[in-house]
Amino acid sequence: RGGYEPVAEPDGTIRLRNCPFHALVEEHRNLVCGANLAMAEGITAATGAKNVLPVLDPQPDFCCVAIRASD
Repeated sequence: RGGYEPVAEPDGTIRLRNCPFHALVEEHRNLVCGANLAMAEGITAATGAKNVLPVLDPQPDFCCVAIRASD
C-alpha cells in the first residue's frame, strides 16, 4: 500500500508504479528523484545484482526511476 509496487515490462525494464514521496515531487523533484535513484543504486550494489542499471526515466503515473538491463 505504501511501497513502490514494482512491475516488469515486456523488455525486462522494472518500473515502480508508486512513489511513497509523491506528495513532495512537485516542489522537490530533484531531491526526491535523486534519493530514489540513489536508493535503487544502493540496493543493486548491495545485493550484487549484475547486468542491471537504475536510471532516471520519468514516465506519467510511475516513479522517476526505472531499472534496466545493462551489458
